[in-house]
Amino acid sequence: MTQLCELINKSGELLAKNLSHLDTVLGALDIQEHSLGVIHFIHFYKWVYFISDMQQTHVSTTQKRRDNYIKIHINFAGLCHQLTNALVERKQPLRGIGILKQAIDKMQMNSNQLTSVHADLCQLCLLAKCFKPAVPFLDLDMMDICKENGAYDAKHFLCYYYYGGMIYTGLKNFERALYFYEQAITTPAMAVSHIMLEAYKKYILVSLILHGKVQQLPKYTSQIVGRFIKTFLTLSLQDMASRVQLSGPQEAEKYVLHMIEDGEIYASINQRDGMVCFNDNPEKYNNPAMLHKIDQEMLKCIELDEKLKSMDQEITVNPQFVQKSMGTQDDDVGSKTSSYS
Repeated sequence: MTQLCELINKSGELLAKNLSHLDTVLGALDIQEHSLGVIHFIHFYKWVYFISDMQQTHVSTTQKRRDNYIKIHINFAGLCHQLTNALVERKQPLRGIGILKQAIDKMQMNSNQLTSVHADLCQLCLLAKCFKPAVPFLDLDMMDICKENGAYDAKHFLCYYYYGGMIYTGLKNFERALYFYEQAITTPAMAVSHIMLEAYKKYILVSLILHGKVQQLPKYTSQIVGRFIKTFLTLSLQDMASRVQLSGPQEAEKYVLHMIEDGEIYASINQRDGMVCFNDNPEKYNNPAMLHKIDQEMLKCIELDEKLKSMDQEITVNPQFVQKSMGTQDDDVGSKTSSYS
């Protein structure tokens, strides 16, 4: 199988020199017995033929397209990536979900094997706001990665766990979402990618929703990521002053101290280097004072709910509101009557 894939991938120049015979060759192939060859031709056609519609393809070979032919690495996963990109550009993500599900099933050696197409499927499900098709794949713990003839990229791994975390967040399965974001953040890396940065932002948000504080990352998190996170939670007074257009670090320090005293933020200032380090809320919510505060806040919510109910009752019996509502109903009845007649 490996030798066959290598032979197919090296045939690009030969196909480019025999464009006039491609239709004949493709017609001679059986899609059941020669699936790799058919996939190769379809991918090759993308660069040679003009696609007028997703369901009807009009083939037109010209010298200009022959000259613009680009030699690329042809494989099944690459075809799926091209399809995903095309559907994203056309804003038609829903059309590719079923196709990618079948593609994953064909590529996997077992159900716990991760492929690069998993990330494509999750991306389309997110854009289509149709999460359920991806959940059966996300619920399985991945134990292996499909090498895809050396074409698998770390970006696909990060995107799978990032998109998966977003899907679980949308489904309010916060515990599973936190696990997926953690996988994206703790992936060994020489540098922190934009995907990891976005995953960490959402990791903080989900941590606060689920635990009321930012969960510490595992000890095996790479040093690069660890240093990045410390930087992310630390800010200089000079930088703060420039960001909010204050006169200087002294004024920024004054505002920060007031916010700390008022309990609006939890932070400490290092006077030696002028750095502000933001900390988690130390409140454990287990003392009488805090319980009293929570009780007062609940009473305020109850009072607000009573006021809203009272206002709703007043509006319901208001003559102007009743007259307007009856007028709207009469208009609806009249339109229905005229349509039946």
